[in-house]
Amino acid sequence: MGWRKFCSAASHPYGKQYKAAFRKSVFPSQIPYLMNGDPKGSLQEAAQNILEQIFLSPAIPTNYNLTTSTQPPDPPFSPQEISAVIEHLPSGKAPDIDGIDNLLIKIIHKRFNNIFPTLLNKCLHLSCFPDSLKIGNIILFQKGGKDQRLASSYRPISLLPTIGKVLEKLMTQRLTYHLESTNSLNDRQHGLREGKSVDTAINELLRNIKTARRDGKHVLVLSIDIKGAFDNLQHRAILKTLDASACPSNINRLFHSLLQNRKVTLLTPQDRATKEQKQGCPQGSCSGPALWNLVANEILNQVWPDNVHIQAFADDFVLVIKADTNKRLVEDTQSAITQFSSSCSENELAISTEKTNYILFSKMVRSPKITWNGYKINRVKSFKYLGIHVDDRLNWLEHINKQGEKAIKMQQNLKRIAGGNWGISQIHRWTLYKTVIERMLAHGSSAWCLNPTFKMKMKLSSIQRPFLLHISGAYRTTPTTALQTILGIPPLHVQL
Repeated sequence: MGWRKFCSAASHPYGKQYKAAFRKSVFPSQIPYLMNGDPKGSLQEAAQNILEQIFLSPAIPTNYNLTTSTQPPDPPFSPQEISAVIEHLPSGKAPDIDGIDNLLIKIIHKRFNNIFPTLLNKCLHLSCFPDSLKIGNIILFQKGGKDQRLASSYRPISLLPTIGKVLEKLMTQRLTYHLESTNSLNDRQHGLREGKSVDTAINELLRNIKTARRDGKHVLVLSIDIKGAFDNLQHRAILKTLDASACPSNINRLFHSLLQNRKVTLLTPQDRATKEQKQGCPQGSCSGPALWNLVANEILNQVWPDNVHIQAFADDFVLVIKADTNKRLVEDTQSAITQFSSSCSENELAISTEKTNYILFSKMVRSPKITWNGYKINRVKSFKYLGIHVDDRLNWLEHINKQGEKAIKMQQNLKRIAGGNWGISQIHRWTLYKTVIERMLAHGSSAWCLNPTFKMKMKLSSIQRPFLLHISGAYRTTPTTALQTILGIPPLHVQL
């Protein structure tokens, strides 16, 4: 009765009830026990062991000294520039390690609007990113279905000092503006860029596949997994590409300072464990995606053969190889793999060959034998690209089935806080369906639901129906079309 009363008292669709049903997290103080059972020694020692396993040190130390730059410096950050970044800081986020949250920064800036411009421009002038502003408080989230005793089963999210995030955002904006205005970024990078999205990436991939098939070509799509991309991104590779980008000298020096002496800390009830982060970009930093794109750009900018198309969405690379014969397809694929592998080595990136696979769009009876450094690459009937399941027939039923499975789990979560005559209100159920469930189902729909077949429409309708019944509280025999009309919710294939 207590739980039902708690759920029925919900005044907001995304309140505590929603978080209890849909969000799962592991609190920092629990991590040592989850990973070590009953760890020997103190909790601090267990936490230190976790940091040592997750945040590895490079085999070769990085030289952070900047060679003399001939590029002119950027002007100081303008008051409008700084105010825009501070005003867009999201409210309700967890505070940093010092307990300073975004709301406090906004209040201070509103009352004393010269403090932060003076501080931030002094950092730019001195090309100094203060060490105290780059200490990340680590929160570990367990990856779904992973062994909780292994360090690799956790995703380390860094809660960074708010003032440091403002400075990092300002310098990242300046770097991005320089790269975009000079057309330095390859157009085939779709991730984390203005005007690019999952939709542009999947549509470009499909366009290349369909064009080649219309021309009678055999098509092989190779999905490549970069091992621990953001976590293993070497600072040497970042600094090398920064120097080559010809970005303003003071912005370049400020990034050199940002990467140096960066630390991570994991809090325990006893004390904090701390380690220097000598490689990778913190997950949660605003500069990480921009710096990754800068390094990935080196791979995309390689001169690729005419029958090889390469594209990326952040660290998700795909190669599309087209050929007239099986033999030529294998040769060209192996050649492309060699070229990609060489470029990765130059930028100190490692390939996870066991997670790399390929899909074939062809009427070939025999599967081409594709290897990567002696490791056989598996052929699959479908592969997951940016959350979309692409099958070798491009009929999208595999994707809809997978999304249907996710929808069933979401419905079970919804039932935890919404029963037949108790729980969150009807309007809250409607809101959660439209903003959570429907948004999940609509992912990438501009590619896979452009011209839905009858089978696709029926499958989408069967996915939608349980939610309509749950929201309305109607009898199970109520027609789906009636439910859609009463609730003002269009059929899924129309909405998508």
